Amino acid sequence: MQVKICGIQNEHELRTAIDAGADAVGFLVGQLHRSKTFILASTAGRLAQQLPPFITPVIVTHLTKAEEIEEIMTRANIYTVQLHNVANEEIFKLRDLLPAHAKIIVYEYINNAKQLMDLDELYPVINAITLDCYNKEVNLIGQHDKDKIYNWREAAEFVSQCPLPVIISGGISAENVAEVVNQTMPYGVDACSHLKDKETQDCDQEKTVNYVKNAKIAFYN
Repeated sequence: MQVKICGIQNEHELRTAIDAGADAVGFLVGQLHRSKTFILASTAGRLAQQLPPFITPVIVTHLTKAEEIEEIMTRANIYTVQLHNVANEEIFKLRDLLPAHAKIIVYEYINNAKQLMDLDELYPVINAITLDCYNKEVNLIGQHDKDKIYNWREAAEFVSQCPLPVIISGGISAENVAEVVNQTMPYGVDACSHLKDKETQDCDQEKTVNYVKNAKIAFYN
């Protein structure tokens, strides 16, 4: 079970993630919309240099052109990237631009059936899928009858059929991560906003520690 903490912006958040036992940290670089959690590629690179062994830095970007994505990865010296809404032809191009050891993770939504079907041709050139299980349409059937927000059941089916590692995301917190793991048994989980302190917008130490601990306990028990 790999546990990722995304949206790391500074040394304090980095140390919180490290001390909590995270396996990977995500740096948001390459901004196409307003957000307080995006940082410069140079900042991501500086923070990544402070990571101890066995914690993987990940560039999370909204850029869509292969050359632009390759540029920020090179500038940060980080060669694992999570892509959002990137056309298949650009992903193939990016794979050709990157060194052989680079890892490409594609981010998709569970309720986007067409995109999930289109992943088949990408499997040879990508390394993992991050699956967001948040229901944008409230009437979709989710795991919880009360709010009908999350599609854990459909995610579990996708995990069982996908030939690549699947990382589950979308509204994950310390409180629900054990349920996510038990329901889907994924390769990993990914959380961001639900770990932040509402006032400082930095990772909250207690929330972050409990998120990692609860994920690991659920998977290995």
